[in-house]
Amino acid sequence: MTAVVIFHKNIEEMTMTLEHHIEELRAELRNAVDAGERHQIEAELEAARAQLARRIAEEELP
Repeated sequence: MTAVVIFHKNIEEMTMTLEHHIEELRAELRNAVDAGERHQIEAELEAARAQLARRIAEEELP
């Protein structure tokens, strides 16, 4: 049972870290002036959001 608890805690920590990364990307996007930079940040943000959605789905599995 301990392994399950540790695994669940690690997923929660990774999810929280990913949420923080998304917030940082959103802040960078607000301040980006260059179109190329904005495009790169938007792509990273989209990828991070998709990864977060996958992690949340994993947490919901029995």
